[in-house]
Amino acid sequence: MHSVQTDIIKQGFMVKRSQNKKPYTSVNYKKRWLSLTSRYLIYSDNTPENKSEIKGRIDLQNVHTIEVANKFIGVKDAKGEPFLIGYHGDEDYTLFLIATDPKERSDWIIALRTVCADNKNVKPFYHPVPLSGKRWPCCDANRNADGCKECEVWSLRPTNKEISTRNKENDLPNGSSQTQQQQQVSPIMPGGAAPGTPSSTKPKTKVVVALFKYKASESGDLSLDKNQEYEVIDDSQEHWWKVKDSKGNTGYIPSNYVKEKELLGLQQYEWYVNDMSRQRSESLLKQEDKEGCFVVRNSSTKGLYTLSLYTKVQQPHVKHYHIKQNSRGEFFLSEKHCCISIPDLINYHKHNSGGLASRLKTTPCDRAAPATAGLSHDKWEIDHNELMLNEELGSGQFGVVRKGKWRGSIEVAVKMMKEGTMSEDDFIEEAKVMTKLQHTNLVQLYGVCSKKRPIFIVTEYMKYGSLLNHLRRYETTLCNNRGLLLDMCIQVCKGMAYLERHNYIHRDLAARNCLVGTENIVKVADFGLARYVLDDQYTSSGGSKFPIKWAPPEVLNYTRFSSKSDIWAYGVLMWEVFSCGKMPYGRLKNTEVVERVQKGLILEQPKACYKEVYDVMRKCWSHLPENRPSFRVLKDQLLTISQRILVD
Repeated sequence: MHSVQTDIIKQGFMVKRSQNKKPYTSVNYKKRWLSLTSRYLIYSDNTPENKSEIKGRIDLQNVHTIEVANKFIGVKDAKGEPFLIGYHGDEDYTLFLIATDPKERSDWIIALRTVCADNKNVKPFYHPVPLSGKRWPCCDANRNADGCKECEVWSLRPTNKEISTRNKENDLPNGSSQTQQQQQVSPIMPGGAAPGTPSSTKPKTKVVVALFKYKASESGDLSLDKNQEYEVIDDSQEHWWKVKDSKGNTGYIPSNYVKEKELLGLQQYEWYVNDMSRQRSESLLKQEDKEGCFVVRNSSTKGLYTLSLYTKVQQPHVKHYHIKQNSRGEFFLSEKHCCISIPDLINYHKHNSGGLASRLKTTPCDRAAPATAGLSHDKWEIDHNELMLNEELGSGQFGVVRKGKWRGSIEVAVKMMKEGTMSEDDFIEEAKVMTKLQHTNLVQLYGVCSKKRPIFIVTEYMKYGSLLNHLRRYETTLCNNRGLLLDMCIQVCKGMAYLERHNYIHRDLAARNCLVGTENIVKVADFGLARYVLDDQYTSSGGSKFPIKWAPPEVLNYTRFSSKSDIWAYGVLMWEVFSCGKMPYGRLKNTEVVERVQKGLILEQPKACYKEVYDVMRKCWSHLPENRPSFRVLKDQLLTISQRILVD
């Protein structure tokens, strides 16, 4: 549910243009409730009184442009005065908003510029209209071109044109002083202060709510109790924040275990699984095998939600229902039963099936908490004596991998490195940085035991082992579930896109180096490790140990690794997934594979593979590295295919 905002500076309805972060999405204009706080611009379906769900937010620290926009083509039901907010995210984005009149637009621009007055990254030029395809209609330049219109110097004053317009509306004589004009146009802030007026009030306290229980392991950490509130003292580090609990105790907590209170939304509910895909939700509910077991997840259509429900009526299966809204903003699964919020809707259907296959009864239990970036704040060196080693999980290039427990409680995987197999000092130095790499689809590196030999590499434990063995073990089931195979590929691609963004090259991406955990989650493992191998047969493309069947021409010929060589290997990994663990190129010898690759011959389409997916593989196997797409582009393409092929 929408939580109460305590530091609202300005709020009201405006029309928002869709941001179209993905090129295939259609443009739309929707009425949204905008709330400006000291830190965020938040947009929601409805007013807080109507228990609206938050649809998105912009961190105001990332804003670089706040300008009047030109009126642009395509606004049918959204007549008014447009303006824009440019900001940095994973990329550069622009939010176009349409106010009802010049006064409202001016007030919003003033309020936004006041809050963002200290921003360092303000841009000097901007494009006053939305991007159209790959070009800017305002100047007919390509999408990467700098802005064509000069930005105003950020100040508390609106544009001269707007001052003139508002003077006429308010019958203010044109000869009035600038001070009088500013008094007329400056909106009054909460507490009676105009924008820019020095305030003696303290900066707003950031409050977070714990989504998971966390037990402190070091003296500087703080334990978390689920659903309890904590005051943030220091959030300057990405993965570990210093907080204070209700008793005044302070310490560090993993930032991915909490959510800011004002942005909590549906995440406070056990039944909400966020971006879990259709395929993974089906797998999770089938494993639970309970009538009426359900989850709510984000739909593939941005801003919408889907209810996934397990029923044994006729035969065990999962049904998916879109959660819809009527013209009054009410939510419903059946139009006869409308509720003012999604939690209220869920509560109604817990007591009444109301047209569903079953009444909502239970949610999947014991959902795992996410891995933390390291086992404690700023901890990457782990004491051998704190590890209890159990059964062997496998062995590979570097040595034996065993299941273990750290301090008797946290399950881990321990890679026991054979001496002489790697450049140890270089890797230990790199491990300090690698513990800070954190993503849902990367196996988390917790740290290393480097004080004794052999060195231990301690990572997150993944219950079902390597993706390759998982594919082979469940070949019959998986080959009949192409949607789940595609989802596995998308998950790997998301993890690799994160590594690509952080300038990490895997060098040995293959199904054997990805792991499978609960809820069918797939994670990339051993990223960057190949860089520290001392084995000549492994590091040279002429060696028998070298992964030749996953290597592109530039690696085979010149041992030239890059994100583009990872793309080639990813294409082969996709082939492994859709062939359910078959060996690429069958029984061909390495020399024969090299010959084929250099001739431009590629792997054939697997039987279980969609043509659209095979086309993506082919793009990965372009002979020239520069013609291969990035992981970010691949991810978007695969998600588009998933949306088109699968009914949500």
